[in-house]
Amino acid sequence: MLRAGLISKRVAMPKRNTHFFEAVLERRFGQSTCFLCGCRLTTHNRRDEHVFPKWLQKQYGLWDETLVLLNRTTIPYRKLTVPCCKDCNSKHLEPFEKLMARAVREGPRAVRTLKPYDVFIWLGKIFYGLLYRELFLPWDRTRKIKGNIAPKRLLKEYSMHHLFLQSVRVPMRFENFFPASILILETEVPKGDPTTAWDFSDNPPTMSIGCRMGKVGIICALQDGGVQQQLHFPQLQKTLPPKLDAMQFREVMAKVRYMAGLFNRIPKYIIMGGSEGPYMVVQNPLQGFNSKPLFDPWEQAEYAKVLSAMTRIPVEHLFSPPDLVWTWLVGNQRRVVPISPSFARPHRGERR
Repeated sequence: MLRAGLISKRVAMPKRNTHFFEAVLERRFGQSTCFLCGCRLTTHNRRDEHVFPKWLQKQYGLWDETLVLLNRTTIPYRKLTVPCCKDCNSKHLEPFEKLMARAVREGPRAVRTLKPYDVFIWLGKIFYGLLYRELFLPWDRTRKIKGNIAPKRLLKEYSMHHLFLQSVRVPMRFENFFPASILILETEVPKGDPTTAWDFSDNPPTMSIGCRMGKVGIICALQDGGVQQQLHFPQLQKTLPPKLDAMQFREVMAKVRYMAGLFNRIPKYIIMGGSEGPYMVVQNPLQGFNSKPLFDPWEQAEYAKVLSAMTRIPVEHLFSPPDLVWTWLVGNQRRVVPISPSFARPHRGERR
């Protein structure tokens, strides 16, 4: 279930100035191509963009730590770089890194004062950058004939997300909507072991991503047209404690991820303008003429599987038929039982 879709299936493009869109649709992927703008790289304009920025790696001691990739192999954070041009690296992306670095150091209140767009771009670059890096990594390191972790055809499935990332270098305005749902939380800093202050997980099929950075936790559904922000997050936040510990944060990530998988619409957009002013992106009504609810029914047994994957606790320990699921959250939830088992996390980040 790939929620990003191809631009050609989802966007009405302006008749004029289509070069920008053609470059996105027809772009080449490779080590000699900028992951963001797609320009050809030379010895003069080439830079390496760290998927996880250096300030983040330094602050949480990630340089020699490893991230679990989609094929369940690991790679050091320091090696998670993608080919990038000088302009995209220093002119377009660096300002977002400076904004996020300053806000994260100040805490969740400062992060909440950022524009949602800034957080969206920062997380969106990490999400897309990881996929682009996996384009060059073999699925099976002992048998490279099996191909790479993320083939080019998979990258093309995220063309709409890639298009929205172009807004860092091409003026673009979202008209009366926002493409993502973003939840910013206050999290507890674990005592004793400073390395546990960082946690990360993303899920390409649902385009969900979350990271815990000391006191700041951010969870995002990148391409749901903002529907969870409107319909799900207000109710979810009523069940949350003021500060979330490591396990509670993982549980909230599981809830957002599962809900993203239940979303049964593919947002459609119309893009206008661009000749002299910014491109204007309009989202068609998500409900449309379909009376079917925007989300499929929540099934506790299926949610328990997602929670199990996020916590590494066997599903049989989390789910009791017909509809009881363990929880670490405090609130007015029904049909749930609190439990506090140990939380073992062998790697400091993963993709699932």
